[in-house]
Amino acid sequence: MKFVKSIGIGAGALVLFALLGYALGPTPQYESVDPIIGPIEIKINELEEYIRTKEGAVEGMKKDNEARIIWADSSQQKTSFSVVYLHGFSASQEEGDPLHESFAQRYGFNLFLSRLAGHGLQDSSSFEKLTPSDLMESAKEAIAIGRILGDEVIVMSCSTGGTLSAYLAAHNPGMIHSQFMYSPNIDIRDPMSEMLTMPWGYEIARMSFGGERNHITYTPQRMQYWNDAYHINGLIATKALIEETMVEETFKKIEQPLFIGYYYRDEENQDDIVSVDRMKDFFQQVSTPSDQKKEVSFPDAGRHVITSYMTSEDMEGVMNETFDFAESVLGFKPLQKSN
Repeated sequence: MKFVKSIGIGAGALVLFALLGYALGPTPQYESVDPIIGPIEIKINELEEYIRTKEGAVEGMKKDNEARIIWADSSQQKTSFSVVYLHGFSASQEEGDPLHESFAQRYGFNLFLSRLAGHGLQDSSSFEKLTPSDLMESAKEAIAIGRILGDEVIVMSCSTGGTLSAYLAAHNPGMIHSQFMYSPNIDIRDPMSEMLTMPWGYEIARMSFGGERNHITYTPQRMQYWNDAYHINGLIATKALIEETMVEETFKKIEQPLFIGYYYRDEENQDDIVSVDRMKDFFQQVSTPSDQKKEVSFPDAGRHVITSYMTSEDMEGVMNETFDFAESVLGFKPLQKSN
């Protein structure tokens, strides 16, 4: 009996030491993000050169991935509203084409196509040093640019762009007029993603991906606008961003008009990247009046990215629902086409 008891004590000690070893393992550490958007002291006629110079200084930029302004007309003047597009993780502005440009053209608004920090580069080590603050700061600058381009700012986003949009709308109510969110990353669908920010998260991710980089097979067309290889630190930073910002306290601060759309047909056929259930939680918890918010599932969209001609199988449906919200809820009127 004493022998059996000692074996039990020894086994218990081993389990305890193992748990302590896990708990004391390396854990990702990031500074808290700052949500407050400050102004950019640049005149509108200097803005395009500012963006061009800043983007031109980035080494290894892939063709057509740079941030840019799409002006409402040749006058290049401020419009009543501007549209700012925030793309998703490992993507680019092309992820929202043709939706963002069609929307801006339809209503005569200036459009800013942003490029989030570390994105759009021809580098398999992209995101190795990415932090939640890097993502947040680039989104903040995009919205500040939007304020120069328009009297009020509409933020259109996809996936992790929606994470940033939601948090900034909550903390800068006077800066953002309304949000159009497509497949917003309120959380990653895979529950195993919780391990990314736990002790040994990096090591677990490295074992899961078979190395320090995630490799994705894309068509040549998509490879131009999405990273087909990137460092796994980017996934850890994104998960940390979600955990810090996508909480009920944030959601309850959101009062602006809100459109949210995503792919969902049934439990077996739905967005396989981000959580539809968490999108529904988000929609219910925001403080936006019920007559100023709309949630739409697109059963025929077929993919996580429902905003792109390269991925969405129901581009027409997404555009029609978007325009309907803009006109019936926000009161926008399409420009009259000249003969």
